[in-house]
Amino acid sequence: MFDTEQTDFAIVGDRGIDLFTRIHDTGQNRARYRCFATVSTPDLTLLDFEPHIARDPQALLALAETVKSDPQLCQTFTLGSTRDWPRARAGQSPLRILLYLDFFRAWQVADMAAARLEEQVQNAPDSLPAQIAGAVAPVYDFNRLDRGVRLAKTLVPIFRRRIEAPGFVDDSAGSTGYALRMLGDLCLRAGEPGLALSCFETAVAAGDNPHRRRKAIEAANTAGLPNRVQAHIAAFSRRWPLPADLAALTESSPE
Repeated sequence: MFDTEQTDFAIVGDRGIDLFTRIHDTGQNRARYRCFATVSTPDLTLLDFEPHIARDPQALLALAETVKSDPQLCQTFTLGSTRDWPRARAGQSPLRILLYLDFFRAWQVADMAAARLEEQVQNAPDSLPAQIAGAVAPVYDFNRLDRGVRLAKTLVPIFRRRIEAPGFVDDSAGSTGYALRMLGDLCLRAGEPGLALSCFETAVAAGDNPHRRRKAIEAANTAGLPNRVQAHIAAFSRRWPLPADLAALTESSPE
C-alpha cells in the first residue's frame, strides 16, 4: 500500500513530537523509518536534522499537530480487545492508521535489538563487534535519545581503548566512527553537548573526515568550549578548505 512513496508522519518521542519518514527498502522488501526532525513541546520549537533538504518549516509544524488532532491517534485502546480499537474510517486519513501499525511493528523490532545491545554492552563489552554501526543505527533512526545517551556513556570508553590500541584500523565502511557519530548526534539532541563532543572526538580518532570534524566543532561550540572549537577548526583547515561558517567562528573567537 505504501510501497513506492515516502510518507511523513508525527509521533510523540523522548523530547517532543518526532517527525518520521517512511522509506521503502526494495532490497529487503520492507519499510525503514527515520526521524528527520523534532518539535519540542510545549514551546513548539522545530529542530530539523536535515536542513539541507530545505523542508517547509510551517508544513513540519502542521505535521506535528496531527498527532494531537486526529481522533484515531489520540484514542486509548488495549491490544487484547477489539472493542476499543481505533477505526481507520474514524480518522482524518483512513490509511494513516495502517502506517502507524507498520511503524509500531518496526519500532518494537528495533527496540528489542537496542535492548540486546545494551545488555551486551553491560555484560560482555569485549564481545562487541567491530562493525557496530548496524547495531546503533536503529537507536539513531528511531531517535531514542535516552537510550543513546546511556549507550554513549558506556561505549565511548570502550571504543576509545580499541582505537588507541596499536594497529587499530576501522573497517572499510568506517563502522566504529559512524556509530560514534550517530551517538554524538543523539547526545546533542538530548542536550548533552559534552558527551556529544566525546563521541565526535572519538569518531575523529577512528577516522577523520569533514563531517565528523564539523560535528565536533558544533558540540564544542554548544558546550561553550572555545579552545576546543578552535583546535578542531585548526585541524579541519590543515586538511580541507575552511568553509565560510567555520571561518566566521575563528574570526569571532575571543583573543
